[in-house]
Amino acid sequence: MTTAAAVAPAPSQAPVLTDFDAPKTIAAAVIISIVGNAVFIGMPMLVGAMADSLGFDEQQLGWLASADLSGIFVASIVTSLLLNRVNRRAMAYLGIAIAIVTNYLSTTLNTFEPLVAVRVLSGIGGGICYALGVATLAGSHHTGRNYSILLFALVAVNAIELYSFPVISERWNVDGIFLFFCFAFVLVAGFVRWLPAGPLTPDASAKVEVTPETKEDSALDKLPAWVPWVCLASVSAVYVNVGAFWAFIERAGVDAGLGDDFIANTLAAGTLFTLTGCAVATWVSNRVGQSKPLLSALVIMTFLLVGLAFDINPVSYVIGATLFNFMWLFIDIFQLGTIGNIDHSGRYAALVPAAQGLTQSIAPAFAGYLLVQGTGYAGVMLLCAVGTAIAFVGYRIVYRQLKLRVPEVADAA
Repeated sequence: MTTAAAVAPAPSQAPVLTDFDAPKTIAAAVIISIVGNAVFIGMPMLVGAMADSLGFDEQQLGWLASADLSGIFVASIVTSLLLNRVNRRAMAYLGIAIAIVTNYLSTTLNTFEPLVAVRVLSGIGGGICYALGVATLAGSHHTGRNYSILLFALVAVNAIELYSFPVISERWNVDGIFLFFCFAFVLVAGFVRWLPAGPLTPDASAKVEVTPETKEDSALDKLPAWVPWVCLASVSAVYVNVGAFWAFIERAGVDAGLGDDFIANTLAAGTLFTLTGCAVATWVSNRVGQSKPLLSALVIMTFLLVGLAFDINPVSYVIGATLFNFMWLFIDIFQLGTIGNIDHSGRYAALVPAAQGLTQSIAPAFAGYLLVQGTGYAGVMLLCAVGTAIAFVGYRIVYRQLKLRVPEVADAA
């Protein structure tokens, strides 16, 4: 393992290239990650479509959102355990097959319990793909840049979903959205052959001499064993916020009396605005590293959510949705980059979807419970703020350990 991505090589040195740095490998990892996570990034419109088409109440909608996300959690753990033991391409094909079958089955169901069970399986299929893609990018040298590319693509696809899903739902109900997912997984199968079949190995085609001077000790060897687990726990805390906010932001707008078109346009425009954030995040990372921007973004996110707890109106909805997406992008890029810099094997990066899925699968259901109990969306926003505050504490601890034990990684790009 190497921290070549974390520390810029001296002018006399060159990074040791691997097959994980090949452009087609990075492209495949990004595409597979996007499709694997497509259900989650389209969750607000999917929840709204299920409410309109199937007539489920808010508690049931929370459980259905949690079903997909719990599947992602399970898949990520299994993928992390098997990542360096089985053929990665075979795992990807398995995940794609599961996702296609379960999304098609979802079009045949309109009762709550069977649909929940099928959506859990759907999450497992997509989660395998998502975890494989994220782990593959962790094996590359320029983790910050490559994760920025991933988040840029996710944001673009998110905007497409937010604009297109209401149209699809209006014409074909929620079944049209499920079939959209089927089609996306069919297309992504063509990119699986570009994934490395096995774990990180030197690329025989790389015209770089591998010398002892170009090899560096892994940051994991210098850090307490609990540090990457604190990173993963902080990811989970962030996704208390993301899971609850993103699942119900469309419903929160409806509750505030905003029109459907206004909500869809606000969410899509806010998502498109964050595309510039990828370039900004890369620029900031190259100059001050990843830890300080991550901590700053978590503080801003916490205050934003507390503000939304007091009032949601047309102005605050636009500002909140836009700034939330922007900060979410920053936080995700720097979270992934931090874990990638600490461990290039991809084992901990493959657990990121599990860390996300753990609280993603709980937060929407708990948010639905709060709504049923009469707290209103103020309660949901305060729940989200608690999550980001806990994450801030976790990453502050990690940053201190990095400064003490691996200072070259603490503020690395």
